[in-house]
Amino acid sequence: MKILFILIPLCFCLGGCSEQSETTSSTKSERPGVDLVEKPEAVAAVVSENPVEPPNKSEAIPTELAVDNAVALIFELPEIKAWSDYIDQKSQGKVHAAILTRAKEPQDIDGKQYWPVDFFESQDTHMHRWESFWVRIDGKEILVEDLADGPISLQDWRDQKKPLERIKS
Repeated sequence: MKILFILIPLCFCLGGCSEQSETTSSTKSERPGVDLVEKPEAVAAVVSENPVEPPNKSEAIPTELAVDNAVALIFELPEIKAWSDYIDQKSQGKVHAAILTRAKEPQDIDGKQYWPVDFFESQDTHMHRWESFWVRIDGKEILVEDLADGPISLQDWRDQKKPLERIKS
């Protein structure tokens, strides 16, 4: 995965770094008002060939995953890939799979922080949720929502629910 982080100094974005006095004059050309950015990390652009590709296994996983990386981890599950292909094939390309998150902040489960990530079948008029996942913010654990028992481990879900049998015809 190629991700380029480009820091763009604020003055280049604005076409120069000249300061203006706070008094205005009718002879000066009017420039759009711009708020100064207190934190330089707020002025950054990310360019990526595939923004949802998961981190490379050889790369160190950061302390806290961004929500996009949590979505990418779910997308890489074999069940999700199989379900996506199944939905596309059965609908002859009319219906598609979608992976969405419903939170802007991680959620607490038993004292640990998780990103909620849902897998949907996206119809023209509505979306049908197939499964809900929880990705721990360090990327080391994925839970699956079980309506009867609450979140269960990914392996327990595979053993108990047999998710790939859902698409066997």
